[in-house]
Amino acid sequence: MIEKVTLKDIAKDSGLSISTVSRALTRTGKISKENERKVFESAQRLNYPIAVLNTPIDLRNSINIALVTKHYTGEFFASLFEGFDISSLGTKARINLISVSHTSDTPKQVASEITKAHFDAAVIFLPDYKAEDYKELINHIPEDYPVVSIAPIANPVMDTVTFDNYRGGHLVASHFEDKGFTRLGIIEGPKNKSEAMLRKNGYIDHIRASDRLSLVWKFTGSYSLEDGQDAYEAFKKAPVKPEAIFSSNDGMAIGFIQKAIRDGVIIPDDVAIVGYDDLPTCELYTPTISSVCTPYDLLGKKTLELIFDRLREKTTPGYTGYTSLVPVSLKIRESSTNLVNVFSKYYDKVPENL
Repeated sequence: MIEKVTLKDIAKDSGLSISTVSRALTRTGKISKENERKVFESAQRLNYPIAVLNTPIDLRNSINIALVTKHYTGEFFASLFEGFDISSLGTKARINLISVSHTSDTPKQVASEITKAHFDAAVIFLPDYKAEDYKELINHIPEDYPVVSIAPIANPVMDTVTFDNYRGGHLVASHFEDKGFTRLGIIEGPKNKSEAMLRKNGYIDHIRASDRLSLVWKFTGSYSLEDGQDAYEAFKKAPVKPEAIFSSNDGMAIGFIQKAIRDGVIIPDDVAIVGYDDLPTCELYTPTISSVCTPYDLLGKKTLELIFDRLREKTTPGYTGYTSLVPVSLKIRESSTNLVNVFSKYYDKVPENL
């Protein structure tokens, strides 16, 4: 019969007192990091049953992290999930996708699901949430539970890691100016979405700061392909048409291009367009679509770093509203480059009639 390992056995093996061993295993009271490690290494060596959640982060084999969102079908969510998968490689993090209901799950229910399932931490991507929703979510989560949002809001309640949306819009306007376009337009995203407003503001601020640029046309959509198609119909009726358009996401840019091409419009000769998110379709479409690149693997990496810091400290839950910005860049492709440059990619000699 195998004798049961006791705290006394761990104390003898580690050279520490029984009270120190008890405080370490229950994570109560003060104890040095060095002694804590000694206790847990001894407990593991002696096969003492340890509650996983009480085991120090550095001694765990894996850390279970919930990625909580309202799942929609499409390339954006596939790219987001892939980015977090890539960022977890070589770490102890195990990413678990938790899709909440589109209609009924309250912040309290979301909090209950992620804590009762014994996840070590949670990443929240719920773009529809407002400050009061985050406050309710926090009220139902333990104080030392690490939780990070990756959806920006105007007045962040919990710590947030997100893309530099303002700079993304700014980069597009700068690119149009460099290409010699002067009359610009925008297909902006929903007015209640913080990231859409930041993209728009970055774009418009650069236009206003330039003596050569003017915003002559705008359309408001909700990120869908159909909104991009509607934007094209509005573009057709515009008394003053823009030479180049910034679409606040790739879906609307694709919808616009589809309708335009079927109508005989040449992209980018008649109108140039740049999207946002740099989804895989941008490389596969004809013409290939210029887009603001949002590196989801870097978003995942910075988010996981913040979570691991929280897990190690066990003191700062992350409800300060601190926001960390992930840099973006602009991938320039055929949809915003004049046709002479496009043809030169495929032909040794550009046709004379261009």
